[in-house]
Amino acid sequence: MPATVKSNDGNLYTDLADYYDQFCAEVDYAGQCAFAVRVFDAFAQSGGRDYLDLACGTGPHLQEMTRLGFVPTGLDNSAAMLAQAQVRCPQANLLLCDLAAFEQVYRFDLISCFLYSIHYSHPLNNFAETLRRAFCALKPGGVLVFNTVDANGARQQRKVVTQVQQADALLRFESGWYYRGQGEVLDLRLSITRESADNTQTWHDHHTMTATTLPQVRDLLLATGFEVTMLEHDYDRLAPWTGDSYNAIAVACKPTAAHQQLY
Repeated sequence: MPATVKSNDGNLYTDLADYYDQFCAEVDYAGQCAFAVRVFDAFAQSGGRDYLDLACGTGPHLQEMTRLGFVPTGLDNSAAMLAQAQVRCPQANLLLCDLAAFEQVYRFDLISCFLYSIHYSHPLNNFAETLRRAFCALKPGGVLVFNTVDANGARQQRKVVTQVQQADALLRFESGWYYRGQGEVLDLRLSITRESADNTQTWHDHHTMTATTLPQVRDLLLATGFEVTMLEHDYDRLAPWTGDSYNAIAVACKPTAAHQQLY
């Protein structure tokens, strides 16, 4: 009989940490990191190369940014993911905590949060708190870069499906957003199936993420004290966001004169 596992408390990432990289095989981590370096070169004025990846998962961004000359630190709320990240990038300093709970001050030159992971900070006050903590964690002149989605466009996003053939099993990963059309709840629904000759296992998971609009994200960053540039969601170039698309990349610079803590 097929086995079904329902996880609604983050255990899915514990159960499937060993498979996570296979599900994300089509993600261009190298391209995202190359883009982050272009942003850094264009905007940063902090003078160092200390790097923090928020929601680092198994560490592919850490590994690539180390290769590109940065000193890596990763943060995630999954110990199983961080264990994989430590193997992948042994020199990285790793932090086990939620996005809205890290407490570093004036430590980093560059902070990234890709794969829309900034939206895991829920509800909206936690989202804003994550931005405030990133502001404090940056050195003056440092840069925060992350991708973000407008909730109104999330309803138009297609479900993402990835299949990976292993020696003894077929893995199928499905994910999709659902937005009710109002409020600050953006649902991420996940379904993962591992099918072998002897057994079929299915994991269902649901994450409550924060629904925002892109102008709202920009306004939250400005209120935090950042200088903000919104770019098109295109990792091949630095193109200003025209306001017509529902996906964007936020580049938030901490002013060089920002020496006052927010706490």
